[in-house]
Amino acid sequence: MYKLENRGSYWIHGHQAHEISDGLRAAFIINDKPNEHPYQYDEDYLLTFEDWFKEEFADRMYQTLNPKESFPPPHGYASGLINGVNGNVTQELKFHPGKTYRIRLVNMGDLNSFQFSLPGHDMQVIEADGEYSVPYITDGIDIAPAQRYSVLVKAHDTDAYNYHFNATMHANFIPASPGLTPRVYTGNIEYNKNSPYQDTRAFYEKPDFKWLNDIEMEALDGQPAMIPTRNVYQDIGNKLYNTGQHLDHINNITFAMPN
Repeated sequence: MYKLENRGSYWIHGHQAHEISDGLRAAFIINDKPNEHPYQYDEDYLLTFEDWFKEEFADRMYQTLNPKESFPPPHGYASGLINGVNGNVTQELKFHPGKTYRIRLVNMGDLNSFQFSLPGHDMQVIEADGEYSVPYITDGIDIAPAQRYSVLVKAHDTDAYNYHFNATMHANFIPASPGLTPRVYTGNIEYNKNSPYQDTRAFYEKPDFKWLNDIEMEALDGQPAMIPTRNVYQDIGNKLYNTGQHLDHINNITFAMPN
């Protein structure tokens, strides 16, 4: 038996043959011990985000490395899943007036990030990658593959309106293409099934919209930053080689599968 020392939001996935890319992945939540919750909330929700490709990883790898293929290769445009289903039909989150909710956000994707926001509500980030943080108020969070966050959301005092949450799937290294990338997914925050949905389109147009800048976050336990004893510089990038291939490199060395 393995004794878990950590707590927080994690995920597990296959690596040996890139099984993660074909769906071998799942959230892994380690709850706090009784009476050891640093934050109080009424309910706990989990939202997992995934990019889903119609091709298996082996086919995608062949297309990526084939110098005769264009870039991005045909498989470059994925669909987004939220909690394992099409991001636009995921089950609604039910809110009750006056209650506080913890929403765990886990990007289990392969390549794509997800920009998450909950218009009409304040979000307080309280956890990043399994570590509790000092509350950080934000309007939106850009969640890269493998990143995890928890936010606290206080429900409104009335159920007069329902709301939407938004998750935009994107990858900065893939050129934008209408209808393909970025892809916008919308879920529901339901207070009362008979209430109308609040129009929150102006939310993104407000001049003080604030995205999470995680370099500004502070750990809740207050541990001081480690002092570096040496500097290591790595040149990381992607470029076109004389083979006709676009490849990532570290210090101009590309990955080669060991024999």
